[in-house]
Amino acid sequence: MKKTTIRLLVKTSRYYLALSAGVFLITGLVFYLLLHRIFYSQLDQGLLNEKMLIEETINYSDSVPDFRTIFGHLVDVTILYEPNQRSDRIHDTVMYNDEEGKFLSYRHLLAENTSFRHKGYTINIYKPLLETEKLIAWILVVVALLFIMLLLLLVVVNYTISRRVWIPFYRTLTLLENFDVNREKPLPVNDSDIFEFDRLNQALTRMSDKIQRDFLNLKEFNENAAHELQTPLAVIKSKLELLIQDERLDEEQLKTISAIFEATTRITKLNQGLLLISRIDNEQFTGQEPVPLAPLIRKILDHFGELTELKKINVSVTLDEAATVRMNPALAEILISNLISNAIRHNLLAGTLEIFLNAAQLSITNTGKPLTCPPEQLFQRFRKSDPSGDSVGLGLAIVYKIAVLSKITIDYQVDGNLHILQLKFF
Repeated sequence: MKKTTIRLLVKTSRYYLALSAGVFLITGLVFYLLLHRIFYSQLDQGLLNEKMLIEETINYSDSVPDFRTIFGHLVDVTILYEPNQRSDRIHDTVMYNDEEGKFLSYRHLLAENTSFRHKGYTINIYKPLLETEKLIAWILVVVALLFIMLLLLLVVVNYTISRRVWIPFYRTLTLLENFDVNREKPLPVNDSDIFEFDRLNQALTRMSDKIQRDFLNLKEFNENAAHELQTPLAVIKSKLELLIQDERLDEEQLKTISAIFEATTRITKLNQGLLLISRIDNEQFTGQEPVPLAPLIRKILDHFGELTELKKINVSVTLDEAATVRMNPALAEILISNLISNAIRHNLLAGTLEIFLNAAQLSITNTGKPLTCPPEQLFQRFRKSDPSGDSVGLGLAIVYKIAVLSKITIDYQVDGNLHILQLKFF
């Protein structure tokens, strides 16, 4: 399953948005509590002021007027004929409102005391909270809208600033994506006025220089080693061929020299195979062009014609003449040659070989011995189905390397004694 990734600025903006939203929520809750306390303090102060006016009226007047008409809300004053204990209490309550036809919230002040004339009294003041609650709600809505607008503005400003700040990073990232160690050119990073990005660029420059030096040294070593090995191996083979032709050798000496000759031939193939894999890994085969596969397949089949006749292999070929694949021509020939060679050398005596080619795929089916390991493991270096065989174990490894480099999908299946290898071009 493909891993889901998001852009750095998007992720940081999400974190910033989430953190800011959390801070605003906490701040909003604190603001609401403070606002609620301020309004209720003012409301309670107003109730206490009204209570003082009522108490002054009770102390200095013979009659008690209708305070509801004075204050505009429910006020109930009860005069007692005996002293009463002093107490004040303010709390919230709910009462049925005849005008609204429903229960409403009120702020209730209950005061009990005794006047200068030694008459006790009880004062109940009910102030409706509807307008206060509406005012608090409207203030909260306005503040919430301002918070949201401010949050969005901060996110946009933060994103814009971050985008400008991260420009050197993205410029360096683009250079890294286009960096090719084969070009033998240093990584062209630019200086940055941001300390961390400047350190990053310096580290990347040092790293790319070292990678290029190591790559060139390794490439030169591989080429020199392969070249230097080829010459003595060729000399050894030629001398061994001369010795084999010497009629003075007895049978035991001839067997020994033949074994040395076979080992030398094996080392030569191994050296050539490893050198080819190294060149493929180093991407030294760069040129690509459309390669017609049908003529190439016929050419390679003709090359192995004597071997197929010797093993009495029944060859069946179905080729689409228009089929082409875009890749390096030299690698194309190595690829097809290795596949056909592998299908013939590991085939059974009087076996079959079927080659099918169209615009989308190349399929090679041959008879052969059952595998002793999973098919996909044969694409590894030096992995062979038959360890006792004379193969160096690099043929399919080279095929796999070429397929990966040329963006060709390769699939190997076994059905009984049939070995099916498919190359898919699209």
